[in-house]
Amino acid sequence: MRSAITAFLLALGIACGGDLETAKAEFAKQDKALNETYVQLKKELSPERFALLQQDQRTWIEHREFMAKWQEREDAPETAVDRWELAGRLTEGRIDWMKSWLKLDQRKEGWAGRYSDGYNGVLEIVEKDGKTWFVLNVVRGPTFHVGGIGGQFRLNGRMGWFETKPDGEERPTWLTFREGYDKPGMITVEGENTSYFHGARAYFDGTYVWTGELTPEEQKKVIEGKWDE
Repeated sequence: MRSAITAFLLALGIACGGDLETAKAEFAKQDKALNETYVQLKKELSPERFALLQQDQRTWIEHREFMAKWQEREDAPETAVDRWELAGRLTEGRIDWMKSWLKLDQRKEGWAGRYSDGYNGVLEIVEKDGKTWFVLNVVRGPTFHVGGIGGQFRLNGRMGWFETKPDGEERPTWLTFREGYDKPGMITVEGENTSYFHGARAYFDGTYVWTGELTPEEQKKVIEGKWDE
């Protein structure tokens, strides 16, 4: 499990350890770029779409501060660099996520592609031969609790349904997917009895924004259910 955590954190750009002043400078650079991207999106997105982003952005700023401050301990000054490095890398990832809003109109019809909720949750979906598969990976909270789940799910218009029952569990695990409606290019995920598949502070629920298409190799992994790699 530790190797899986490390691999996913590296994929998200969340790995710390370096020089304090360099970390602060990099954070300042990324924070400036974040503000510039925000201004750009305000100009280019429709008022309705920007309002959705604006609401989430306020929540994310608080999330970044909480995550970063948790890394620094008063009794361990050397951990200060971890705070600034994490803040910088979270910000860098957020910029990429925000820019994906400009690509939503490029998305092809259907569900396929990679989606992100902007809080270290990544949803990948493949549609092929009338069937649909997904893989959902998350890293949540300051202690980086992880979660992963995947499989084939049923579609009915703009809604999707996934059900599984792990061995030894009394109740099944459900995931509901809601696509589009008033949020084109976004999928809302709601789960029930999902704790078997994630750590105590992790969760799958959220609104995931389309960020791009999957490569053939990535599609193959989704179909094969390799959500822990």
